[in-house]
Amino acid sequence: MLIFDLDGTLVDSFADIRAAVIQAFTAIGRAAEGDLLTLCRRGIGLERFYEGATGRPPVGDEFERFVTVYRASYETRGAPFPRVRETLAELRRRLPRSVRFAVATAKRTDVARRVVESTGLAEWFDFVRGSDGLPHKPDPAVLHDIAAQTASSLDRAVLVGDTDRDVLAARAAGCASVAVTYGGWSRDELVAIAPDHLIDRFDELLDLEPVARLEQLGRS
Repeated sequence: MLIFDLDGTLVDSFADIRAAVIQAFTAIGRAAEGDLLTLCRRGIGLERFYEGATGRPPVGDEFERFVTVYRASYETRGAPFPRVRETLAELRRRLPRSVRFAVATAKRTDVARRVVESTGLAEWFDFVRGSDGLPHKPDPAVLHDIAAQTASSLDRAVLVGDTDRDVLAARAAGCASVAVTYGGWSRDELVAIAPDHLIDRFDELLDLEPVARLEQLGRS
């Protein structure tokens, strides 16, 4: 199984996230401070944004209004990163159909599906799973759920992501981890958390050893 994070890995959605966060702050009468807006590239949940803005735990009517406005304001204007479409097509051509392709994201599942569809990536994915009803990465719950839903094994899975949450979730689930350096975290930050593989371009996936192992499944 190949599992991909969405924001910062497949799709450059940082501007979309930033715009919706600003609207959500405005709705609760808070200024969108620069330090908080830098977190739009860090793969964090809305709870962290709210706590940072208010100093209060993410509960109650105000937090619900914050979340509601964010979700209503979120629009997909971003596009896939360079070489994403071509690489997914080539991976699908090379790998046996028994190797499932999935998206695992902190977004809600319905929003994630909308992003995957609107960016023209839906044809390559067997399963899209958000974190609604599940703890966010680095908890591996979303990975276990995807494995159960697709009847796949995590010990042969590869997770591709751009933050520490992806790397740590993969490690906890027993997956190989691939970190991309063009997303929200810098190469130096990613090196410090020791992913199994580090790539600067999405198409470098094609030459990685864990992907080659998946290709061998179709020949065995």
